[in-house]
Amino acid sequence: MDKSGRNEMKRRDLIGVALGVDPPDLVVRSATLVNVLSRELHPADILVKDSRIAAVLEPGGAYDRSVRVIEAEGRFAAPGFIDPHVHLESSMITVAEYARAVIPRGTTMVAADPHEIGNVLGLPGMKALFEEASAVPLRVMLRVPGRIPAVPAWMETSNGELSVADTRAMFDWPEAVCLAGDINPNLVLRQDQEQLEKFELADELGVTISGQSPGLSGRALSAFIAAGPEDSHVASSVDEIVENTRAGMRTVLALRPARRLEATHMMELARRVAEDRLDTRLFQLCTDDIHAHDLLHEGHLDHRLRALIQAGFDPVEAFQFATINVAHGLRVDRDYGSIGPGKMADIVLLDDLRAVTVSTAIIAGEIVYTDGEYRGPTGSVSYPDWTKSTIRYAKPLTAADLSLRPTRNADTATVRCITAPTGRGKKTATETELPVLDGVIVPAPERGINALAVVERHKASGEIGRGFASSLKLRRGAIACSVNHDAHNVMLLGANHEDMALAGNRLAEIGGGYVLACDGEIVAELALPIAGLMSEASIEDVASDLTALEGALNGILGADLSDKALINMNFLSLPNIPDYGFTNKGLVASDKRMQLVESVI
Repeated sequence: MDKSGRNEMKRRDLIGVALGVDPPDLVVRSATLVNVLSRELHPADILVKDSRIAAVLEPGGAYDRSVRVIEAEGRFAAPGFIDPHVHLESSMITVAEYARAVIPRGTTMVAADPHEIGNVLGLPGMKALFEEASAVPLRVMLRVPGRIPAVPAWMETSNGELSVADTRAMFDWPEAVCLAGDINPNLVLRQDQEQLEKFELADELGVTISGQSPGLSGRALSAFIAAGPEDSHVASSVDEIVENTRAGMRTVLALRPARRLEATHMMELARRVAEDRLDTRLFQLCTDDIHAHDLLHEGHLDHRLRALIQAGFDPVEAFQFATINVAHGLRVDRDYGSIGPGKMADIVLLDDLRAVTVSTAIIAGEIVYTDGEYRGPTGSVSYPDWTKSTIRYAKPLTAADLSLRPTRNADTATVRCITAPTGRGKKTATETELPVLDGVIVPAPERGINALAVVERHKASGEIGRGFASSLKLRRGAIACSVNHDAHNVMLLGANHEDMALAGNRLAEIGGGYVLACDGEIVAELALPIAGLMSEASIEDVASDLTALEGALNGILGADLSDKALINMNFLSLPNIPDYGFTNKGLVASDKRMQLVESVI
């Protein structure tokens, strides 16, 4: 809000327009209003003055010829969609490209937690991201990172660090709206002093405290909520959603097929809402992490709204999940989340409500997309050199660097094998026997078991976590990637150690991203030079390269790509979500134990 007195003048202008004394700047005439305040559809003229809505009236008014009029008869007018929980970096594109992708789909505001780039480049990296965001029409609000690094240093090595004082300073950024909560919930239950101090700070500032409570129930859930967190985006069942709701916690619904919530859960939730008269005010929609090709071809919040409607939710109720419910949760509902007098003029016009097909997007009273034309800034964005070349090894990688030896002389060894998230939303670690060849434990790709290594890439320490995984189930070759939450060290996964080393070394040469190697040759790559997370290329180019990469993963390396396996792989490291993570320190039990676990038994 403008504190200079200019806002008062704008309010005075709104009164004159509402009373019919002064002309509006823009009129959306004869639209069917998606009224998320009264949960109904009704005809309306929407009068806009400058950046705000002055009045919502019955259709039929006469307007001066100088007033710009959008004839909306036959179309629906809804508030712009708001994403309450997103990581822009996960799209692998610049903020300008992200805005160009999501505004035509009806999203006018996102609340972004920049801890991905923050873990790599610290405060300067986060500032660079938001400096770019200030130049796009999309409203990019700041979720102040809850913790950088996300976990103690003995669990994982990060490059960035955010103290309590730094956290307080970030709340002075004009975009700041809440304290983000992508942290291990056991830090809260253990009464971690730093985290409690940040909760107290957020309380003093009167901002929302976000969190994540995977699988917490009963006393543990009560303790978590009592500490301060007000929402969770990691529910994996309808029963968990219901328990969270009964306890007063907002559920941010993030569709994650085969990992957490998917279409069948939405159908069950719609049934429970209808049969049990469950109140839905605490339900929100978010995208969280979404890759460029999924964003381009599948969609953003529009895709998730379609999923809700197809699952049986009333369309207007579903739209509440992406508008007014989010605005309430972020404490910005005075200005955003609905179409009404005094609200910001963030409006989307839709040709089809159930199909969520957007024809026009208006932000702050300006048309930024209409009839297939995006009117925001286009063209390449160049990030400063210091944001690039961030893959630093102690020395070039060799196969020997990445291999594990048995604890005792034997032809076979018993190992713990980490497995990617399943439908119940947890990573597991199973015990299995692997052969020993020339003193080295080797993977068993014929059984879907690959060698795994995570190489510290920020400080050139030479530290490497070594083990085995059943994730992509590569039959041959190897993949290297620098997108590994949250510290984004380099992960190498392969059917043999030689191709792993080759892919890892090539990854450093291109500044991060993804590299595939097979039989001693590089067969595909996607360069993400900005912090090893993002590209300056267009979304179309990044999406095309990602699609080609997945094609090579499947066609050349024989990977199992069912259920978005590539994005699941990005979370194999993550020690925030139980039960396990795999970092540069090795296998981490991230449940109540919060300890390192031996890979070789």
